[in-house]
Amino acid sequence: MAVIVHWGPPQPTVELAERLDASPSIAQVTVVANDGSARPAELATSVAWTLPPRNLGFGGGFALAVRDYPAAGAYLLVNNDIRIDEATIRACLDLLTGTNIGVVAPTLVNGDGLQSGSARLSPVLVAPRARRPPDDRPCEADWVTGAVMFIKAACLRRVPFDGRYFLGFEDVDFCYRVREAGWSVVLSPHRAWHTGSTTIPRRANAYYTVRNRLWFTRIRGWRLRTTLVAAVTATVVLPRSVVLDVVRGRGLETTALVRHGLLDGLGPLPPPGDPRADEPRAAHWTAWR
Repeated sequence: MAVIVHWGPPQPTVELAERLDASPSIAQVTVVANDGSARPAELATSVAWTLPPRNLGFGGGFALAVRDYPAAGAYLLVNNDIRIDEATIRACLDLLTGTNIGVVAPTLVNGDGLQSGSARLSPVLVAPRARRPPDDRPCEADWVTGAVMFIKAACLRRVPFDGRYFLGFEDVDFCYRVREAGWSVVLSPHRAWHTGSTTIPRRANAYYTVRNRLWFTRIRGWRLRTTLVAAVTATVVLPRSVVLDVVRGRGLETTALVRHGLLDGLGPLPPPGDPRADEPRAAHWTAWR
């Protein structure tokens, strides 16, 4: 089963959904319309269009679709700006049949080359890093991007996505918990392509990158790393945002996003599961549509 978490213009989602629907390797395609948009008239009737009760974010939208199709043997979580061919789908599903393999992802490339390879986190500031994987064989990774991720159903039942992140770092958190539960996270040398379109305001990332990185380090009990990430955000990222906002004449919008991300990241942690009722939080300080 393939799940596309949708937000924004319908055309990229319709095109991807119909390509996946034509794949002999995928039994069902479901779109979760987090923006509450109506089903496009041109969408094939075989593709399910699900309207959540509210914007559930990336992990929450995926979890909703999974609950509607609990009998699937494996799930493909994919952004609507990903292009993936049948050979890559088949290769990733074949890898996923391995006994201890819980998650498989293709090597993701974009117009600049490698985007997400054998992913690691930097040891101090917990920043995502992509290392070039072998070209001829699969390899294990600490985590792989949720932009295109194949998940064994048995693994997902034991290790669900944590929807409280809403947008960003839920894929990192998920893969770390998958590995702790005894499953492997594997990167395939077969490729998928990121077209580079976007369905969220770019500035919103300034909030979620700060907040969710701090949440991730706190949830994992990494007190020293939490302190370092918070300190660098306050002394480097925040002042730089002020300068860039002023130079570019855009008010202090990005600065506000970084500051609130820092405050929320160090504030009370919500319980795991669904996102906060006031998500998207970034919409308080930047236009969301």
